[in-house]
Amino acid sequence: MLNRNIAFRPKKRGLWKLFIFKIRIAVKVLLTAFFGKCPHLISDKQHSKMLFTVMFGYIPDFAHPRTMNEYICANKFSDQKLSLSQYTDKYEVRKYVEKIVGKKYLNDVLGIYDKFDQIDFEVLPNSFALKATHGSSYNVIVQDKTKLDKKEAKKKFDHWLSQNFYYKDREKNYKIIKPRIMCDAFLLPEDGELEEYKLFCFRGKVGFIQHNKQILGRRYDNIFDSNWDIVPVKYGYDGFDGDGKPENGDTLIEIAERLAVPFELVRVDLYNIDGRIVFSELTFHSGGGLIPFEPKEYDRKYGKMLGL
Repeated sequence: MLNRNIAFRPKKRGLWKLFIFKIRIAVKVLLTAFFGKCPHLISDKQHSKMLFTVMFGYIPDFAHPRTMNEYICANKFSDQKLSLSQYTDKYEVRKYVEKIVGKKYLNDVLGIYDKFDQIDFEVLPNSFALKATHGSSYNVIVQDKTKLDKKEAKKKFDHWLSQNFYYKDREKNYKIIKPRIMCDAFLLPEDGELEEYKLFCFRGKVGFIQHNKQILGRRYDNIFDSNWDIVPVKYGYDGFDGDGKPENGDTLIEIAERLAVPFELVRVDLYNIDGRIVFSELTFHSGGGLIPFEPKEYDRKYGKMLGL
C-alpha cells in the first residue's frame, strides 16, 4: 500500500531564466564533448571548476565547499577515488553487494564479454539488457532479439568500449575500469513501467530518495525524505502524482544504508519490480555534481548533511 502524496512542481521559469538555463546546458555539452576529445588541454580540477561555473553561475570554492554539488565537483577528480573503481564497475560491484546484503538482491547475469563479437545471441533468451560496465547510459535494452539490429548495436558498443568514461566528467573512479559488456536478465514489472529508487546516503544514512518512474516513455522523479514524505524540491525531472512510500520502503532504506557504510556520499540505485528489490548500481558523483536543485537552497541543505 502506498501513502499517497502530491508531487512537487516548482514554478515555471520565466522565459529569460529558461533561455539562460538552456544556454548553460548547451555550453556544458559542447565543453564536455570538446575536452573529452582533448583531455590534455585542461586539468581535472580546472575542468570541474569550469563546468560548475557554467551550470551554477559562480566560481566554486573547492577548498571550502558548501553545497552537495560543490562537494561532488571538488572531490570527483581526487586520486583517492581510484579505490572506488571496484564499486563503480557494474560487474565487479556485484561481489560487494552479495557480501553485504546477499545474492537475492542481484539480477541474473547471462554473460560478460570483452567485445560485442563474443556474444552468442542463439543461447540468450528473447529479452535481455546489454550494458557496458565502465560508464553510464551505455545500454541497449532488448525486448525482442528477433528485432535487434545487431549491426547498429555492435556499432554502439564498439564505440563505447573504445571510450574511457573518466574523460567525460573527470570522475576519477571510472579511469581504470576495464571496458566490458554485461548481459542482464530483462526486468519488466506487471504494469510495464520500470521504476527505480535512488537513495542518497550521507555518511551511511539516507538523506533523500529520488523515485524515478517511466510513464509512457517519459521519465518522472519525486523526491522524498528518509520518512517517505514528499520534499518540495526538483532535482532534474518533473514529479508525478499518486506517489508515496512503497510497502517495502523500510527494506529499501535498510539495504541502501548497509551498502553505504564505507562511503562519505553515495547514491544507491535499486529497482523495485512488483515488490522485488533488485540492485542497480552505486553512484558516487550523482550527475557529475552538475544538476541544480529547485529551489537551490536544498543544495546547501544536503551539503550540511556532509558536515559542510
